[in-house]
Amino acid sequence: MVAGWSAGANIAAVTCQLARDRGGPQISGQLLVCPVTDCTFDRPSYNDNATGYFLTRSLMYWFWDLYCSPADRTDPRVSPLRGKLEGLPQALVTTCEFDPLRDEGVAYAQALAAAGVPVEQLNGRGHFHSSFTMVDVVITGVSGRVQMAEALRRFAGLASERRQGDEGVRTGRTASPREIASAAE
Repeated sequence: MVAGWSAGANIAAVTCQLARDRGGPQISGQLLVCPVTDCTFDRPSYNDNATGYFLTRSLMYWFWDLYCSPADRTDPRVSPLRGKLEGLPQALVTTCEFDPLRDEGVAYAQALAAAGVPVEQLNGRGHFHSSFTMVDVVITGVSGRVQMAEALRRFAGLASERRQGDEGVRTGRTASPREIASAAE
């Protein structure tokens, strides 16, 4: 399994594509938290959350300038949303409402589902880019962190430790692209 947050989620997503294309290693699942999946800055979340929520549009411009040249940005090894998504491992894609990366994370979850990849999307309503990592500060992230931990257990082939009625329990059912899109609205 692979997991990552922000740029780390980009690396995790690209790793899954490369592992599939190169015949291994076998990856059982991918946990992508607030992933960077595409090089465009024209999605609504880049404008809606351009300033004031920790990660800004200006910071993203700066990160991209450090990461690679503009000529390389559409390469699927940099923008995994532009890659072939069929045959990738199951995924949990976490997005946050007040994050410039929200819409590209939603787009990646939708594209995975359209490619036949089992995917769940956790939409962190009221959360910003870093809130799920602020364990003892943002307590509203507890159920989301529990859902992410359960996904990792599932990816590892381990039984769930939660019971029905516990906080944040999900059915584990794979969402359709339409359900992912409506959850993001």
